[in-house]
Amino acid sequence: MVKEFKSTNELIEILNSKGVSIKDENNVRYLIEKYSYYSIVNSYKRIFKIGENYKDNASFEEIFTVYKFDKNLKIIIKNTEKRTLSFKYILEIEAVIKTKIANLFAEKYGLENYLDINNFDLKNDNSNLEYIEKLIEEIKKEIVKGNGKHDAITHYMNKYGFVPPWVATKILSLGTISKFYGLMKQQDRQEISKQFHINDKILKNILGNLTSVRNIAAHDDRLYTYRSTFYIRLDKTKKCPDKPLYTNMYIIIKSLELLLENEQAIEMKKLITKELDILKDNLTSITIDEVLKVMGFDKYYYIV
Repeated sequence: MVKEFKSTNELIEILNSKGVSIKDENNVRYLIEKYSYYSIVNSYKRIFKIGENYKDNASFEEIFTVYKFDKNLKIIIKNTEKRTLSFKYILEIEAVIKTKIANLFAEKYGLENYLDINNFDLKNDNSNLEYIEKLIEEIKKEIVKGNGKHDAITHYMNKYGFVPPWVATKILSLGTISKFYGLMKQQDRQEISKQFHINDKILKNILGNLTSVRNIAAHDDRLYTYRSTFYIRLDKTKKCPDKPLYTNMYIIIKSLELLLENEQAIEMKKLITKELDILKDNLTSITIDEVLKVMGFDKYYYIV
């Protein structure tokens, strides 16, 4: 059953009744009306509760601190400058992957007929055929949609009647590129993945997870608690346990570092550790270790 609307004052009363302290009621009212109670409290309260009860000394300001940390984490994943709208680190990886796929397909399969189903991994039993056909149809639709709107698409269609791989990949989403890579022939996937010094399965899983992370950041959903069964096995020395393995935020960060240039990886790490320092200094009812545990951090990445 859908809950009925509650005024800001009623929401503040609910917080008081549950033992959540409020230092500045006017500021709390301002923040709830600006960002919404659901976005702040409902989305970030779990780490502050034991069962149905809040931990001792839990405050709205502390919950908002975690909300703000997660918001800044999404900004870092998206971009370094808050004024920009680009997804800097993921966009960087996306651009590199698109270029590598386009160059490989252009060289091996030509500029015009690269979207032939036989250029993809059909498998011995043709089990991938339906997925490949859907991918090709999706790409062709994007090309038709871009004709007349995208300068390069329009130019090539008008002059040559087709769009080469390096132009087609530019207009594809990260999700489509992730599917594209996953449906490539294994030797082609390996040719690209070895340039990052990882195997093709790991790269496939990284791209799948980055698609999800980008969507979460774009829609301003909670990111620091990220969990996915699409597991990225970065540590080959660990044996597979009986219980399912999950990709968490720490693995996402390490995956980004793996694909970025060294100076970009260092820059990103500095930004994240700075936000963790700020968060640590503003926690009262929980510790930074509890946040790091939820994120799945390795103790050596961030030393308290």
